[in-house]
Amino acid sequence: MARPIVYGPAGSTYVWSARLALAEKGVAHDLVTLDFEGMKAPEHLARHPWGKVPAFEHDGFSLYETQAIMRYVDEAFPSAPLQPIDLHQFSRMNQVMGIVDSYAWSAIAFGIAFQRLVAPRLGMKTDEEAVAKSVPRANICLAEFERIAGDDEFLAGERVSLADLMVAPLLYYLAKTPEAPATLAEHPKMQAWLKRIESRQSFQVTTPKF
Repeated sequence: MARPIVYGPAGSTYVWSARLALAEKGVAHDLVTLDFEGMKAPEHLARHPWGKVPAFEHDGFSLYETQAIMRYVDEAFPSAPLQPIDLHQFSRMNQVMGIVDSYAWSAIAFGIAFQRLVAPRLGMKTDEEAVAKSVPRANICLAEFERIAGDDEFLAGERVSLADLMVAPLLYYLAKTPEAPATLAEHPKMQAWLKRIESRQSFQVTTPKF
């Protein structure tokens, strides 16, 4: 059986989530790093017609969209299930993943982390208005993650799930921004959750150099 291949920059939150799923399952994989030019190249557009990441291949099967890739990984490889069997926990997992795609990524990854961490490295001016607008939206996301998790150690129960693997890169980057002390101080459960996630081997072996 061939090793799975993930296409995209290691620092992408969505690429990282796909790789976290593989690492949690104990599956060795290859990362084909792409820059912006590579994402618009014909060979990548054949993998992903919108020129986004991640794209994924395994034994001749191609796939894109992070949630689809992560679910495939969980179903294709038998160890360490990443989707709860309990209906309520399964539904909460899906809810958190939907929040990431619909609200949290734009607020945390783009509105705060990109502006604070990436834009300066690219010689771009930080959009302070975008940051200011994103902080309240990020706080709503964090509050909802805490509410959904309740007293559980992870976001959809007592075991790590795909939901945790989608949220983890966002909070890792958020924690590196000047907004982190005030923002995370309002959400102590998410601070404790992030420490648990960061201690996992899957997180440590996939964390991008930034």
